[in-house]
Amino acid sequence: MSNNVLNTKIGSPYSFAFENHSKEQKKILTAELFEQLLIFDKVTITTNRINSALIFLISSFGINTVERLLESGYIQFMISAPVLVTSEGKQLENGQIDETVIYGQTPIAAGSLSTDDLDPERNIKFALSNFQLHKDRKRIFTKKALKNYIVPNGMLISTNSANIVIDAYKNNSLQELGLPFEKEPEQLNKIERRVLLDLGYKVLETALLSHYNLKSYENFEHFSICKQNFKNIGKAYNISDNTTTILRLEGLPDLKDLFIKEIKDFDRIFKIRHLPNAKYYRKWINEVGENSNSIEVTKEYLNEIKGNTKFFETNQGKFIKNLGVFGVNSVLGASIAGIPGAVAGYTLGLLETFWLDKILKGKNPSMFISDLAKLVENDKAL
Repeated sequence: MSNNVLNTKIGSPYSFAFENHSKEQKKILTAELFEQLLIFDKVTITTNRINSALIFLISSFGINTVERLLESGYIQFMISAPVLVTSEGKQLENGQIDETVIYGQTPIAAGSLSTDDLDPERNIKFALSNFQLHKDRKRIFTKKALKNYIVPNGMLISTNSANIVIDAYKNNSLQELGLPFEKEPEQLNKIERRVLLDLGYKVLETALLSHYNLKSYENFEHFSICKQNFKNIGKAYNISDNTTTILRLEGLPDLKDLFIKEIKDFDRIFKIRHLPNAKYYRKWINEVGENSNSIEVTKEYLNEIKGNTKFFETNQGKFIKNLGVFGVNSVLGASIAGIPGAVAGYTLGLLETFWLDKILKGKNPSMFISDLAKLVENDKAL
């Protein structure tokens, strides 16, 4: 199964205007994407009606790199169709706001972007219009990008989210999140409705996570109103945190700092993702890391290195244990360490040879960390 994470920071899904990020904000957003591309198989990036996410990526990396990310299947875009709105009152002729008119009205209403806004081709065209590109270049890029767009059913998801969050409020499930049930939802004031609106968008996000089997960087507690229904919430945060713990154990900075301080060139992501042991590491950290804390993951990591895993309960593992009877542990150890010809002179049966070949070809997560460290050292030497 592909490990797919949701990124809502590059293109705010609920914004109707392009965000002017500071230089420091751009650096952080780029570093976060760099990290996500190394520990997940795919990153789903939310965007909006003006496609600010694609504009940001092309501005940051250039159209060729973005095209390569799309062609490789590393990223995809999701146009955030659902919309939630609330009323804050009626503006009077004197410019003041009459807030009394909101009482008695539902605190949240559901909606969706227009059909035109949800057209991926139009969305891509709008983003590309911000760059001086030849029409043939735009056409080629659009054709490739269209294959990597998701358009959710906006009205259905937003309606459900509005109903769920209002019901959660009425059942006092939002008390820990700062909105206890003290009055009917229709009697909430302007400030309380804003809080409910924010929580509604969190519920909406969990619906997308569940529907598309995505993982989220948000903390699990933030979605306590529906944590029983969505299994993936918070898993990405654990995987990122646990990867950082392992890197520190090996004397390396976390992946975001590694990019900012050492690697710097974003296009290096293509080489690192194809390091011999990178795919194994992503699979391992997503299996072990998403539901474990850093202490547990560190233990698993060390066990993998030392071989203290369930592997030794298998036939191959029992064979390795039994090698001690024949006094060849040092030979096997030397072979695993990579000493050429270490098993020369020892006659093994076909079945034993098959087992041994599987052992010597085995991988563990430390191999990717070593590959990464070597790449950084080689870059420094250039």
